Amino acid sequence: MKTIPNVRALAARALAKVINQSGAFSSEPNHPLSDQDRGFYRELCFGTLRHYFQLDAQLQALLKKPLNKKDADIHALLLIGLYQLQFLRTPDHAAISATVEATKGLKKPWAKGLVNAVLRNFLRLQDSGDARPKLTEAAQASHPLWLYKKLQKEWPTAWSDIIDYNNTPPAMSLRVNLNRSSRPAYQAQLMAAGIDSEADDYSDTAIRLRSAVNISALPDFAEGTVSVQDVGAQLAASLLKLDTNMRVLDACAAPGGKAVNLLEKEESISLTALDSSSKRLLSVEESLQRCGYRARCIAADAAQLDDWWDGALFDRILLDAPCSGTGIISHHPDIKILRRETDIASFAQQQNRLIHALWATLKPGGELLYCTCSVMPEENNHVIDAFLHAMPSAKAIKIDALWGQAQGHGRQLLPNQGKYGGFFYSRLSKSAMV
Repeated sequence: MKTIPNVRALAARALAKVINQSGAFSSEPNHPLSDQDRGFYRELCFGTLRHYFQLDAQLQALLKKPLNKKDADIHALLLIGLYQLQFLRTPDHAAISATVEATKGLKKPWAKGLVNAVLRNFLRLQDSGDARPKLTEAAQASHPLWLYKKLQKEWPTAWSDIIDYNNTPPAMSLRVNLNRSSRPAYQAQLMAAGIDSEADDYSDTAIRLRSAVNISALPDFAEGTVSVQDVGAQLAASLLKLDTNMRVLDACAAPGGKAVNLLEKEESISLTALDSSSKRLLSVEESLQRCGYRARCIAADAAQLDDWWDGALFDRILLDAPCSGTGIISHHPDIKILRRETDIASFAQQQNRLIHALWATLKPGGELLYCTCSVMPEENNHVIDAFLHAMPSAKAIKIDALWGQAQGHGRQLLPNQGKYGGFFYSRLSKSAMV
C-alpha cells in the first residue's frame, strides 16, 4: 500500500536545510504530491520563511533550552505550527494534532510531547492575553537585524514599505510574446479561462494576475505565447535598444527569462547565453526550446574570457550580475535567513570583476546594460561609479522612464509599490577610445 506523505513533515525537512544554512529553499517537494497538497506545502514553507524571525523569537521564548542543530527539522516543525496558529484558518486543535503527528513522518516520535506542549502553551498564553514575548523591532518586522538597519540607512523614507513588501506574497506577473499574441488578446484568453488579470503601466508586455495560478492553467504556456517573469525583470530587453542582426551577449543568463525576452524583441539577433552553472543553464535551454528560439548556450565563468569568447565583439551586452537578491525577497524569503551582511561586499567584488572583464568584449559604439535585483547601493551605483572612474571609454546613458527613481548613474525600482520586485539598471556606452 502506497504511503501518503505527511505534508508538514516534508515542509519541515525543506525548511531545516535553510535553518542549518545548508542550502536554499526548493519550492518543489522531494515527494510526489497532489495539487492540493503541493499548494499547502508551499503555503507552509513560504509563510514560515516570510515570518521566520518573528516566529523564531516567539519559539525561543517558549522553549526551556534551544534545540540541537541535528533537530533542525523539529525546530522547523515548531515554527510551522506557530505559523498555522497565527496566520492560517486551520482550527487550532486540528493544526496542533496534525503538527504533532508530523513528528512520525520525521521519524522523531520523542518530539511528540515537546511539539504538543509548546503549541498548547502558546495557545494558553494567547488566551490569557500574554502570547507574544517582547520582540525587537527587527523581529516584529521579521527581518535579520543587519538587514533591518541597512534598509533604514539606505532608504530612510522607503524602508518600511520595502519591509512590508518583503513580507507579502508577490503578485504573479506574465510576459506576453507580442510576436504571437497581443496583450489584450491574451487577457481575453485568461478571462475565458476564469483568470482575472490587469495590464501593467510600465511594460507593454506585462500582465499581472489577481491571484496566482499553476502554469498548467495558463493558456498557450507550453507553446511559448506567455512566460512568468517579474515586471521589473521585463524592463531589461527594452533598455538594450536592440536592432537587426546584432551580436548580443546575455552574460549571466539563468534561468532564461531575459534571454527569451531579448529574442522576442528582435528574433534576428545572434544571442550567446552564458552562465557559470551548467545545471542552471539547462533552464535557459528549456525556456528557449519551449518558446521556439535558439541561442548559443555556454557554461562558463563570464570573467574568464579564454574559456568561452571567440574574439568577436558584441553590439550589446546584458550583465544581469549575481547579487544579494535583496530586491526580490518577496519571491525568495529564504534570502533573509541565508544572506549575511558581509555578502554585500563579496557580491560587489564579483560584480566589479565581471563588468571589467566583459567590457573588453563590447564593440566601440556598443552598449552594456548592467542590472541587479538588489536594493543595496554598494552593488548598484557604487559599482557603476567605480567602473566609470576606472574606464575612460565608458559613459553612462541617462534612463528616462516613468518607473523607479534616478539613482546616480542608473535607475532603481524599489519593491515598495506592491507590484514589483526591486531592480537596478544602468546603461553604459563604449566610445571609440580604447
